[in-house]
Amino acid sequence: MDKSTNWRIGAASFLLTAAFLTGSSAVPVQAAAAMDSGTNEQTVSAVSSNPPAALKKEIMREANLALRALKDRDFETLADMAAPSGIRFSPYAYIGVGADLVLTPQQIREAWDNRKPYIWGLYDGSGEVIRLDFRGYYDRFLNNLPYTAPDGVGYNRIIGSGNTVSNLNEVYPDARFVEFYVKGGRSGIGNVGGMDWGSLRFVFEQKQGEWKLSGIVSDGWTI
Repeated sequence: MDKSTNWRIGAASFLLTAAFLTGSSAVPVQAAAAMDSGTNEQTVSAVSSNPPAALKKEIMREANLALRALKDRDFETLADMAAPSGIRFSPYAYIGVGADLVLTPQQIREAWDNRKPYIWGLYDGSGEVIRLDFRGYYDRFLNNLPYTAPDGVGYNRIIGSGNTVSNLNEVYPDARFVEFYVKGGRSGIGNVGGMDWGSLRFVFEQKQGEWKLSGIVSDGWTI
């Protein structure tokens, strides 16, 4: 162990000890992470509320590309962005790990022309099975609002929130996500007191060194 390593360990120990005595922890943890030149970016991101700017820029770019591909029905591009296991489509904020449908990259490529109905989960309120072909799901949950002209965009931050609790961070603990939020009153269905708001969240996980699209979560007003 060289002198430089000894100094870093000693300095970090001093800061952590000082934090314990003063009852503070956030600043010393960040300082200790910064001192350790061997700490990787993922570890630093995990303890910091401000992810690296370069990573945020990359994820935002990928999310915008995915949104545009979805809007343009460019499923070849969307499939290329998908995780190897596919994309999980969640119709509501609470992600049903065993219930929500996962389409493989090849299924995504063929989705628009495949008129076979799938089971996508359960409708909010009635509890009935959501049985739709991809086009039906697309119209009801993915293209129901002008998400390419959003009223808000959140990086790792949920903007739209209704009665359904989001479990995104539990299902995708190491992911990054971008939300495109459209406020109420833009659906064209008349005045419903703002209950026609909606959000799309694009969830990315790191797979073999690349950030790939693992989930698309729809959200909106629920009973």
